[in-house]
Amino acid sequence: MSRKSSINKIKRDNSKSKNIEAALCMYLYEKSHSPISTHFTGMGLQECDVISISKSDYIYEYEVKVSKADFKKDFIKEKHTHIINEKYTKTRKGELVYLLPNYFNFVTPKDLITLDEVPDYAGLIYMNEDGSFDIIRKPKLLHNTKANDLFIRKLAHNLSFKLVFKKV
Repeated sequence: MSRKSSINKIKRDNSKSKNIEAALCMYLYEKSHSPISTHFTGMGLQECDVISISKSDYIYEYEVKVSKADFKKDFIKEKHTHIINEKYTKTRKGELVYLLPNYFNFVTPKDLITLDEVPDYAGLIYMNEDGSFDIIRKPKLLHNTKANDLFIRKLAHNLSFKLVFKKV
């Protein structure tokens, strides 16, 4: 199945957010990010709409927004406080806990929000009507602590659970 036909199949879903998440996962897979999962919570991170690990083991978080109100509401989350206070990781019971990804992005339908509305630490990606993506601004590196083997394993386990039990 070609990428275009996969996108068209996904677009039949009524949920705009789910459509963006699914298309974004395919896009990241083509960019060699792996593992990639949706709605991941764990290892200290709050829920991530889409999360991926790059070839260089950096953690990327993608926050999908389909309305201005949803975008504005996002800033009450603790993750933005951690970014502002430069609190990225901690150790709990001798284990590294990630409070934030290395890179944080907002993903929206084209022109939903402007670059002026996005904090300087965050990237902005638009999804076009045809399912393609435009990177409006790349995110800043928040910290350089790479994903360790335990983090990557937990993310892969999360994805496997969703696939086995059809919770995608």
